[in-house]
Amino acid sequence: MRASFDVRDADADTLSSPELRPLTIVSADSHVCLPPKMYKDYLDPKYHDSWGGYLDDVAIINKVVELTGYPAPEDALEIYDKRGVVSAAGEVGYFDPVWRLRQVEAEGIAAEFLHPFGPIGFVPFVDVQNSRRSHELRVAGSHAHNRFLEDFCSEAPGRLLGVPLIYPWPDWDAGVADIARAREAGFHAIFPPMMPGTPDDLPALYDPWWDPMWAACQDLDVVVHIHAGFGNTQGGVVEMVRGVFSRTDETGGADIAKQEGLSAIDPSLLPKFDPDAAPDAAGTNSFLSELFETFGERRPLWQLMWGGVFDRFPKLKVAFQEIHADWVPATLAYLDRVHAADPGPMKLTPTEYWQRNCAVGTSLMRYGDVAVRHEVGLDKLMFGSDFPHFEGTWPNTHDWVRITLGSVPEVEARAILGENAIDFYGLDRALLERTAKRVGPLPDELFNGQPVDPKLIRHFEFRAGINKPVNFDVDQMNQAFEEDQAGATAALAARQ
Repeated sequence: MRASFDVRDADADTLSSPELRPLTIVSADSHVCLPPKMYKDYLDPKYHDSWGGYLDDVAIINKVVELTGYPAPEDALEIYDKRGVVSAAGEVGYFDPVWRLRQVEAEGIAAEFLHPFGPIGFVPFVDVQNSRRSHELRVAGSHAHNRFLEDFCSEAPGRLLGVPLIYPWPDWDAGVADIARAREAGFHAIFPPMMPGTPDDLPALYDPWWDPMWAACQDLDVVVHIHAGFGNTQGGVVEMVRGVFSRTDETGGADIAKQEGLSAIDPSLLPKFDPDAAPDAAGTNSFLSELFETFGERRPLWQLMWGGVFDRFPKLKVAFQEIHADWVPATLAYLDRVHAADPGPMKLTPTEYWQRNCAVGTSLMRYGDVAVRHEVGLDKLMFGSDFPHFEGTWPNTHDWVRITLGSVPEVEARAILGENAIDFYGLDRALLERTAKRVGPLPDELFNGQPVDPKLIRHFEFRAGINKPVNFDVDQMNQAFEEDQAGATAALAARQ
């Protein structure tokens, strides 16, 4: 611990020393979304006839949200909400920018990238949680969200950093125009359609059909975000739940009743907010941490490499968000071995593409993410708070940082917490450093050996599995890679 400070010895060099310079924290993954009924004000009126179907989906998904333990019970709040911000409606920051800034500034966060999705609402028609919708309705929902996003982020330009939804309908001219509009609005990243490669929907990302999007993002210096849930088929969640629940209100209301299908769900697998429960053999007692163990979000990495996308667009930037980082070294080692045996037309090795074109946002940061920071690339790892999701760090960001980054050198912690995001996206450093002087914690406030309540650490294990080992299934990887390699090879051949 640093020795006590004697103000009589202060001079310019002392006051500019690192330990007296606040941390500039940037969340590369946070979320905003309107409560469902409020989206109608942003939706083109010609699509209001489809509104009832969207609300039907909302009623069904609300049951899924309840199964994940939302809202949190009182005994859990006693553990993780000691400041009373959750119980005092802090989640209103999900859609109100003034409340939002109040919450994130209290956590010491200077800026956030704002994705859609969340426990209290999802974007009409385009989100994977909707029933299967037409391309026309998907773009209508995207535009509704983007209108809200521009309003929301106007409260703090350069700090509230929207990630608008881009949907290529009726053609890529329209999609590229939306990317240009996003850049003009001051946004640095876009959210591409989440269903590429799913049956009868959009082609896989190695297909040259996507080239106008890559070209626009490269030319405008806009980062493409691949987020948790990417590649899931729209309607899958709703259809699964409809097999468990059915509507019983003949008047068209939103009452949902249990049917026999619910018996197929093992109650022991449902999440329990029990801060005193011991983790199971896998190191967790929650399925929340399993939600971020999916595989589909990883596939774009090699699809873009083997499809020649990074060769055609060498300045393109892609960030993988809310899917951890511990899988990256094993995946790159696998891809490098395959490439060494048959490099094909690729100009660089997979690791070289990663180093040149990619980064990863470690929302729900685990010990394992921090352990592989050098293998991933110390300049490639970015922090994410995931506000306001309760599997994220809010309202315990400082304690979460203490236990995951407390033992690493300060320069490395600064890089992960904000410096990497500032550099990767080209953010306004002066603005964020001014903000950090007002809201950012000093290093000694976080990295001081202060103990964290063991009950809270167990709660972090419930929320995000902070102690889980890396999930890398070789058989799963073999199957997915072989499919994607064949598809990418065929797509390249078709271009010639």
